This record gives sequence, structure tokens and C-alpha cells, in this order.
Amino acid sequence: MIILSTKLRRMLLSRLIFDFVNRTEAKLARLYCDSRSIDGLEVFYHSNTKHFSSDKPVLVLIHGFSADKYVWNRFAKRFSSQYHLVIPDLKGHGQTAYHPDDDYSVPSQCQMLLALLDQLNIKHFSIVGNSMGGMMAAKLFDEMPKRIEKAVLIDPAGAKSPFAQNMIDNKLNPFEHEVEQGFFKFYDLIMAKPPFIPKFILRALAWEYINKRAQYTHMFHQFFNLRDFYSRDYRFDYPESMLIWGLNDKLLPVDDFTHWKLMLNSNTLIYEDLGHMPMVEDVKRVSKDILSFLNKH
Repeated sequence: MIILSTKLRRMLLSRLIFDFVNRTEAKLARLYCDSRSIDGLEVFYHSNTKHFSSDKPVLVLIHGFSADKYVWNRFAKRFSSQYHLVIPDLKGHGQTAYHPDDDYSVPSQCQMLLALLDQLNIKHFSIVGNSMGGMMAAKLFDEMPKRIEKAVLIDPAGAKSPFAQNMIDNKLNPFEHEVEQGFFKFYDLIMAKPPFIPKFILRALAWEYINKRAQYTHMFHQFFNLRDFYSRDYRFDYPESMLIWGLNDKLLPVDDFTHWKLMLNSNTLIYEDLGHMPMVEDVKRVSKDILSFLNKH
């Protein structure tokens, strides 16, 4: 008979409450959860349709490292009337399982995403990605521009900058935490205007990060490597893109914004009061701006 400690029971209950809220928000956004088998891995995703017909364009939303499909709940609600949505849990994130011998680099995550879209018979789509998801969006429109209609990069990772070099040289990983306080400091870096989350929920999330430390360390080293990053003199030949940056981003430096601006030469939108996840911090404003860009002919 397994007897759970009081603290563990409290953490599990808090996580269950958080999951219930996320699922409720997804339901209110008229999103349903489905999955497809990709090379033996069950990949989960949210969508607002079971049939991707040609009556609406497709919009793919890609979360960042250590996040999941639920970060897009409130954002997705504002797009569901005009777009067929695909919101995946990337490998090792959310409901999509982690396997220690799998590849968690950006090229591998992109291959998985394309395989999912192929299974759904989606040939053309627009894409919005945040952080690691933004880097994935850049890689996809760089390598297969004919499939992608428009791309929005929100505070993308992937700049081969002094910041990235320092992170790698000193083996720094903002997602690796041993104690609660470390997670709370990390959470303060993510957003300048975070939505309200009760302290007991944050403690449950901290507990989860601590327990997944080995997983996040392994995945981060595969994702955050200069081999896959883009140098400042790289140029993307893709005009239908938009770069969004929160100037209060404390996870990535403003120098990375300048780096991406030079590479993309695209539409640029800066939010001086927002941080690393603008689409979560100010859903109404950011979704309106992105929708305006996507609908512009």
C-alpha cells in the first residue's frame, strides 16, 4: 500500500485543479484534444475542427520550451471563427511523452510537426510561434516557404548571439531548478504582466519542474545549441513574416531582438510593457495585432 505524504497530496491536488482550469478554458475556446501516432510516438494536439476543409485557412500555434498547448487557450479563442487551428504538444511537452533516447532539437521537433500536419492532410498553413516555437516557425518558412502562407515569431529563441554563447559556455539553464525559490525567480523572468495564478498552483508547478529536472536538462541541451542557431549575417528570404518582441523580456536580451530584426527584414512590432510571452500577457491587444497581419492581403 502506497501512502502519500501530505505535501505530495497537496501538490497533486493543486496540479489537478490547474489541469481542470486549463481544460475548461480549452472547452470555452471550443478546442478539443486529439492525437496521432508519429513514428510510434502519440502526439497530442488541440483543434477546433475534426475536418480540415478548404473553407477556412489553417493556423498552427507552437509553444515554447517547457510550455504546452494550453498556453494558447485564450489566444486561440479569438482566432477560431476565422481559422482551423492546430495547437500541438511538442515532443516531451504536455501530454506528448518524453523518452530519454529521443531527439529534442529544433530540426527534430519540426520534422514531428510536419509529420503531424501531413497526417491531417494539411498542405498550406500560417504559423505563430513563441520562443523555441518562434525558432521553429523561422526554420519551417526558411526551408519550405511554399507551404507557409504567413509566419509570426514572438520573442523567438535561436539567435547565435553573445548571450547564447555565454549560456552554453557556462552551462546555464534557466529551466533547471532544485528548489521552489529558483522556480519562482524563473517565473518572474517569463512575463512582465503574468495572468493571476494562485500561489498554491505555482508551488505545484515548481514541484513539477523540480521533478522533471533531468528531463528538462536533457531536452534543453539538445534544443539550445549553436549548431541550429542563426548567425547575425543570415538572411531569411521570406517577406510574409512578422517579428514581435516584448521589451521587458528578461529571458532573452534585447540584443537578440536586434539580431532577429536584421535577419528577417520583416514587419516588426514592439511592446514596451510586455515580456517574453506577449500573447499570454495581453491576449486582446496581441491577438488583434496578429489577426490584422494575418488577414492583410
